[in-house]
Amino acid sequence: MQKRNLLISLFFILFLFLFLKNGISVTQLTATPEMLLESFQKEFEPVKPLMPPGIILQDGFVEGKGPAIGMVQGEQGQVYVVHQGSYIAYVLKKDYPLYMGDLIVTDEQSRIQVGLQDQSVFSLAAYGKLTIDKCLYTPQEKDRSTRLSFFYGRARFIISPLAGKDIHYEIKTPTALCKVHGSDFALAVTPNADAMTSFRPFSLGSLFSISEAHAAIPAFLLTTLVTGQNTTVLFSGLEGGEQPVGPLSLCAAGSGAAITPVHVGAKAEETLNTVGPGLASISMPPQ
Repeated sequence: MQKRNLLISLFFILFLFLFLKNGISVTQLTATPEMLLESFQKEFEPVKPLMPPGIILQDGFVEGKGPAIGMVQGEQGQVYVVHQGSYIAYVLKKDYPLYMGDLIVTDEQSRIQVGLQDQSVFSLAAYGKLTIDKCLYTPQEKDRSTRLSFFYGRARFIISPLAGKDIHYEIKTPTALCKVHGSDFALAVTPNADAMTSFRPFSLGSLFSISEAHAAIPAFLLTTLVTGQNTTVLFSGLEGGEQPVGPLSLCAAGSGAAITPVHVGAKAEETLNTVGPGLASISMPPQ
């Protein structure tokens, strides 16, 4: 009897895994460009806290370790930073420095614009979570090595092209990887609502709730990419190889491979301005 129950349990687990995997793949293939573009128009309140467990909000601001690699160029609402290895969160203000390993989290109806030393800027919209894992820049050689982890929310990135011949700017999400050289594009990491048939956002009460783990479930997240003019991004999902996404186009990846890119024309520019309004007019950090 125990052996029979064990076999039934294993069969159920296998069936559930195949259902979720295939269901998400179907969602990726059948979602229209209009449906995917909607992910940039809404604020998706996360179902789990964006702040790691045990983080404490503290008044004032304390600098991080090592040299500053960027600066806050603008903010609105409540935006928080947690330095690498710290359990203290500070509210970010304009002209505050940023450091390698910093975690940035935006509250509801909030936004931040950041300029990095490697000649790139980004705007993180409300309910966003991002870390600056690495940002190395050598002005003499015009070369960079930057890596960001973008966990949730919506963001726009403008990256100045450098003379270096290799692509050394990467943005990793729970379901995709972007490699760029010089680009203007936006990313949205949002719930894959079609895959989560019972998904319903609910109020967290506070970004600092520690009742649940902060890690999101990759199987229920969708990464959507929209590119601007004169932009090509190498985009890959959790499965399959990377593919170039050309100017004014859209691509997405859930739990599997990325879909085939789709040209969306003027809607791409509208999306960029929705996610990061005014970002193109923000000055780059001095070289």
